[in-house]
Amino acid sequence: MDRTESMKKMTFQHEIVESMREIVFGLEDSLVSTLGAITGIAVGAGSTYIVILSGLVLVAAEGMSMAAGSYLSSKSAVDAEVAFHGKTSNERTHPIRAAVVMGVFYFIGGAVPLAPYFFLEVHSAMIPSVILTAISLFLLGVWAAQFTKRSMWKSGFEMTSVSLAAALVGYIIGRAVASYFGVDVL
Repeated sequence: MDRTESMKKMTFQHEIVESMREIVFGLEDSLVSTLGAITGIAVGAGSTYIVILSGLVLVAAEGMSMAAGSYLSSKSAVDAEVAFHGKTSNERTHPIRAAVVMGVFYFIGGAVPLAPYFFLEVHSAMIPSVILTAISLFLLGVWAAQFTKRSMWKSGFEMTSVSLAAALVGYIIGRAVASYFGVDVL
């Protein structure tokens, strides 16, 4: 590898590290919230149409909300740093970049648990949705470990277990509401 290629690789790695929070947060939050919501909706409604509609609305609204929140929080952090210190750190992610990264990775993450519902009936799509999401969460943890110098296995299992425990809430609520209304679905 020549010097130019080495510098490009270091610059790319630096950009990833600068956006690490948005990448991990966007992917993890979208994978978990989308899986939790559509699993609960699938269990409670038993309709592929309702699951896909709800999933698309959820991912679009939440993706835009997360991007806006990332922009506003990053901008507030920069403004506070200027107010208290008179300057900003060069290590801060630019607010627009933070918003774009968060939004893009939120949309990517949301597509994973929703994808099986486009190809399978609602009762058949739930397990592949959970499995694809679990694999994605594990791989996200492994990938993040490359930058944090943590154990890849530990990071992958932590990301998967903590996140799937949160997604389980959607399933429980869907089951409880269906039971309350006497709906016999999945």
